[in-house]
Amino acid sequence: MSGDLPDQPVLSDLLEERLGSLSPPAGDPGRAKEAGRRLRRRRAAVRSGAAVVLASAVVAGGVAIGLDGGDGGGDEGRDVVPLGRLDFDEGLRAYADPGVEVHLGGRTFPADDLGRIDVDGAATPFGLVYYDGGVPMLLGEDGRTGALEPGAERAGGPVPTAKADSAKPFVAYGAVLAGRRTVLVRDLAADRRVAALDVEDRPGLAVDALDDGVVVLRDEDGTTVWDTATGAEQRLAGAGTRVADLRNGVLLYDGPPPDGPAAADYRLVPGAVDAQLTFDGAHVLSWSSTLRPTAQGGAPLVLDEGATGPGPQYGWWAVDTDGSVLTAVPDRRGQGVRVHDCDVPSGRCVDLGRLRALSGDPQFIGVDG
Repeated sequence: MSGDLPDQPVLSDLLEERLGSLSPPAGDPGRAKEAGRRLRRRRAAVRSGAAVVLASAVVAGGVAIGLDGGDGGGDEGRDVVPLGRLDFDEGLRAYADPGVEVHLGGRTFPADDLGRIDVDGAATPFGLVYYDGGVPMLLGEDGRTGALEPGAERAGGPVPTAKADSAKPFVAYGAVLAGRRTVLVRDLAADRRVAALDVEDRPGLAVDALDDGVVVLRDEDGTTVWDTATGAEQRLAGAGTRVADLRNGVLLYDGPPPDGPAAADYRLVPGAVDAQLTFDGAHVLSWSSTLRPTAQGGAPLVLDEGATGPGPQYGWWAVDTDGSVLTAVPDRRGQGVRVHDCDVPSGRCVDLGRLRALSGDPQFIGVDG
């Protein structure tokens, strides 16, 4: 396997280009968290409609980089060099030491061997969904890539985000079909399209969440939910509200409480826009190895690894595709960071190894944000 692809941008180049301006938090998680939020606000301001990438110095998605139609390099349909068989049984476990190495499916690769995978990805149990020039692609467990949507055209501007469903084998993503921007939902297990929604006339549309076949859509007028089983779309909230996550009927939001007709269908929980829910909706993962319960009187979930004090802590966290929590914490000997995969709900953690993290913060790749 060769990473010598002179006409293709490599992951390290993309990380350097897009993330170079973000400094490590240097022991100040509050400042790092605010930097992540500023980047998320910048994304909304330019109406990129993109949010699904890797998490850097925030919980799964603080570096919110707008999809700009991809890097534009290479020819349409060119695959990543086949990587060989991967193992997703324990989750995707996709994380990187920027510019050095990438960990994916139980294997380790030099960063340049994943040159076609940029930072706009969505982790699913079936592989990594990413965009090549705005064309949705899937890197599967066999280590090969292919186009998700036959007939999708290269995008000359922003495309909606991709999001994975934890209740069904679904993924929602954007594509340009017959010259029109479209949000699609695909059943990855059956490899079939479930639903499609034309969003050409809705500038800046973003996909904020996907749960049990229901897609949360946000545009300049506010947030709606689209039920792919019935095709119905219903108002959820106004323009000042942001949905951070939706899992198992629990809706995590930032800003004014959702007040649309669809809000009655969910248990509403306030939280930071860069937080995540566990797949059962029982806990909020937000800048700490202590996960806050969503139900009144519920007990917190405390992971065996990572800082657990009140308020934001120094470290990096993300929910993996199998519902476990990935966390990167400073090595106790002061040498880089150690990455752990922590079970939910027991909190027990498995040590995945050390990253030198010489080029900056460790990155969780393709994790829902």
